[in-house]
Amino acid sequence: MAYKHKFFLLIASFLLSYFCYGQKETSSTLPGTGQMEEIELAPKNVHPKAKKLLKESFYWSSIDPTGPLGSDEGSDAFYGFRQWRLTNKSTSPLSYLDELIRSWDFPKFDLNELDTVKIKEYITAKSNTNSEIFNNTVLMEQFRQIAKDSGSEFSEEQFKELITTISGGMGETFLTGIDNAIIGVGFGQFVLEGKIDEDIKALTQTAIKRELLPILLEKWTNEYQASRVNQLNQMLKVLDKMNL
Repeated sequence: MAYKHKFFLLIASFLLSYFCYGQKETSSTLPGTGQMEEIELAPKNVHPKAKKLLKESFYWSSIDPTGPLGSDEGSDAFYGFRQWRLTNKSTSPLSYLDELIRSWDFPKFDLNELDTVKIKEYITAKSNTNSEIFNNTVLMEQFRQIAKDSGSEFSEEQFKELITTISGGMGETFLTGIDNAIIGVGFGQFVLEGKIDEDIKALTQTAIKRELLPILLEKWTNEYQASRVNQLNQMLKVLDKMNL
């Protein structure tokens, strides 16, 4: 479907931002969290065991998308977990992770899944047309205004068709976002406490292995893929050394 009018181009751009970021609540809004200054993480202010084991710079990077803190989801997950941990010291990090992912309202996915057939089904599936976005009156009014400002006629049917088209290609982004959050929490516990619970450790290993699958690697440029594979494999090796 080709959209020639400025109105549809504006909607497409807005919706891409909405599906990538608009559904995610800030971590501080989750139950049990509070405001805390996001002190930049570095070897100098983490647990000694993490400082000793996590030697490569990408572990501490805020911009390297493969590093535990380099993605939006990984960073949000870690800083939210750090806040949540203040009042949930004996609760499994999986409880926080489950709350966080559910708050993002992404399509449901089995976090232990490594079957490429099922992963492909998830990343290629179109979003449910009964999604709350269709019933979001505030969002609808924003699009009415976009149409008015661009001199176009607003069509609710075309609007819904465009949402369905764009959301149908977002599964890969959703899944990588989920994996980033898992990795952010898993490594986050280790840098804060010098240990990682076995359940979150196993889930973190699964998330990394999933991101190493060709079906998810191919979204990255050829130039970056080799670096990503190398870093993900380093992370798997480091996880094996935790708690020793």
